[in-house]
Amino acid sequence: MVKISRRNFVPMLGTALIGASCLSVQNNTIPIHSSILPKRLQKGDTIGICAPAGGIKNEAELKEFQDVLARMGFKTKFSENCTNKFGYFSGTDEERAADFMALIHDNEVDAIFFLRGGWGCARILAYLDFEVIKNNPKVIMGFSDITTLLNAITVKTGLVTFHGPGGNSTWNDYSINSIQQLIVHAELVTYKNNASDSPTVTYSPGSAKGELYGGNLTVICSLIGSDYLPNWEGKILFLEDVMEEPYSIDRMLTQLKLSGVLDQVNGVVLGSFRKCIAEDPEHSFTLEEVFEQHFTDISIPVFSGLQFGHTLNKMTFPVGIKVEMSTDNKTLSMLAPSVF
Repeated sequence: MVKISRRNFVPMLGTALIGASCLSVQNNTIPIHSSILPKRLQKGDTIGICAPAGGIKNEAELKEFQDVLARMGFKTKFSENCTNKFGYFSGTDEERAADFMALIHDNEVDAIFFLRGGWGCARILAYLDFEVIKNNPKVIMGFSDITTLLNAITVKTGLVTFHGPGGNSTWNDYSINSIQQLIVHAELVTYKNNASDSPTVTYSPGSAKGELYGGNLTVICSLIGSDYLPNWEGKILFLEDVMEEPYSIDRMLTQLKLSGVLDQVNGVVLGSFRKCIAEDPEHSFTLEEVFEQHFTDISIPVFSGLQFGHTLNKMTFPVGIKVEMSTDNKTLSMLAPSVF
């Protein structure tokens, strides 16, 4: 069980407004802290929504997302620049960072969700104040390019974050139920595939425990060599991706191997790799063959098939929480709560 100090949940006094320092480049050598759990969500809470990466293509997306969250019992508050357009971003790096930090500072906001991924979160990391984020803990949830923020925030502050749907995701009953189990009801969830459209495959048998980190494979690889990823020793790594050809997945898994990540982690769980097929199948390995080449002779447990990532039915995972994986049961089980 994670031990939590109540002082970790008291927002820093005097941070209701953003100062100029929030937009200056921050010192990112903040020491890693013990786990901080955000407060669980309940009906009537306010969800802050921003777009720290790609810009929206249709402003109707805002109303659709607002309606989804309203049906779940939540109020919404959109950031100032979330409808802006700046190339393929929703604003300049400074504007996107300011939007996110404004929601962190806002005492009326209980959680932060995101309109979409795309690309851009890595460009705002230097403008984030991780000490302020640590002292204003909130539920922070997203996936795809948001993988950058989730891992960076948990590494720099100890705050548990959540790999789950964004505004342009499918918010069906399955996905909503997974969110509610985790961040509303504070359940110790055991994740197990229960859909025929996503078969589970064991590449290397066994069981393992460790803190859960990961997300989008492309994004994780883009951060290798930075100090925004954890020390991988003893971690459980979860990976997913979308629209990457098998050779690209092969290249990135090789990067994880050559950088030592796969030698350090205790286990790997693979999720949805949607549309990861070869443009020229006759002159390519299949995705399954790539996985076999990388994982059948590895000394840690590896299995695929859990429903997270770019898939219709989404599991929401807690980043930074200790879990246990089992290839016999094809399960990933939480060993500690992720909210209080």
